[in-house]
Amino acid sequence: MKRIFSSVALAALAVLVMGAAVGSAGTWIFKTRADQTAADTKIAEFVYGADGTTKASVDIEGDLVAAKGTFSDAVSGPSAVVSASSGTTALTAAQSGAVVANTGTSATTTFTLPAAAAGLHFCFVEAGDAGGELLITPASGDKIVGKTHGAENGTGIAPAAGTGIKNTAASNVKGDHCCLHALDATTWQMTSVAGVWASQ
Repeated sequence: MKRIFSSVALAALAVLVMGAAVGSAGTWIFKTRADQTAADTKIAEFVYGADGTTKASVDIEGDLVAAKGTFSDAVSGPSAVVSASSGTTALTAAQSGAVVANTGTSATTTFTLPAAAAGLHFCFVEAGDAGGELLITPASGDKIVGKTHGAENGTGIAPAAGTGIKNTAASNVKGDHCCLHALDATTWQMTSVAGVWASQ
């Protein structure tokens, strides 16, 4: 069956391709011209992984249609920011992708990671006064692997499982940061680092 798609349809498809790359847990399903039948009313749909329902679709005319919830259920927005200036903040898997900022000016601010699961990731930044220490602790049984600093000759650090890493008040500066990605169910790997970090 011959389909002629307007510029609106092509623009919508471009949005879908971007959504497939950054969207939440689910799958974009595209129907090619060969797959379509006279009864088809949409050319693509986003199927949410957890419940198998259609969250959004693009119809034959190229219009976005929110079947359930809103289109934002299918495509994630800007990264969230989690900040704390003292005490302990427990991060959750649902906050994966967040920028986590220590705004404290003294003492230690602790952030605890959720249980590692492949694909989870967080970036931590020292955003307060250099007098405040930033401590990141993994769940019991999980480990953090990385380097003490970003230089080529930076010494590796691999604390024991359940032991955290810290950007200490003795050596930190505002802007120090590190990003952690979970490689599997037990390992958090540093993928970016600036400043000096050490085992807890």
